[in-house]
Amino acid sequence: MLQVMASSIVAVGDELLGGFTLDTNSHWLAGRLRQLGHPLKRITVVRDRESEIIAQLKIEFTDREITDVFCCGGLGPTPDDRTHRAVAQFLNRDLVDWEPAVVRVRERVRQAYAAGRLDSPEPNAGNLRMAQIPDQPDHVFRNRLGGAAPTMYRLGRSTRLFVLPGVPIELKNVFEDEIESEFLGNGSTPHVEEIRFSGLAESRLYPLMVEMESTYPDVSIGSYPNTESR
Repeated sequence: MLQVMASSIVAVGDELLGGFTLDTNSHWLAGRLRQLGHPLKRITVVRDRESEIIAQLKIEFTDREITDVFCCGGLGPTPDDRTHRAVAQFLNRDLVDWEPAVVRVRERVRQAYAAGRLDSPEPNAGNLRMAQIPDQPDHVFRNRLGGAAPTMYRLGRSTRLFVLPGVPIELKNVFEDEIESEFLGNGSTPHVEEIRFSGLAESRLYPLMVEMESTYPDVSIGSYPNTESR
């Protein structure tokens, strides 16, 4: 069977596991990555615990099918935002202040102060922690819509770790503006064919699908009934 190199997502956040926030980032990324020819093998959601983030990253990077890992969330200004700290431990690197990000954070704080949303034009420790990243990044993204500093690290010759913000508008902007064209242009866009039936019992497809899977083992075949329109 043809081996297809794949991507994975590690979504970080107690709010996702607690049902407070819907993980729209993973759903959106799954569609974009499939269209770009970098399909997902799995999506994993973990808590805001450094040890658990590190443990999941170890799983992802020991999987020989995985080439790109997208770690999303936990880059904000509060103590529960621990993703870059976990990544630093995973990579065995120091956490450093990234000067361009520090400049951006200071400017955003001044703008918020001028608009009356903050009491001081000077960033506090929470603001500045968003500019702290693991040392020796292979790329730091601009993130025009937020203060966090998304990063990319190469692990070996063919695997990459993308660390992205959890705020959906920031994640989408960074992905579309900076990641798609520069880092994901070498994928092979999959061919998808869809056949729709109305009023057909799903079980009737079983023998046909068994035959097709046996005949075409490299083709992914699935049945996805739409029950919401009933």
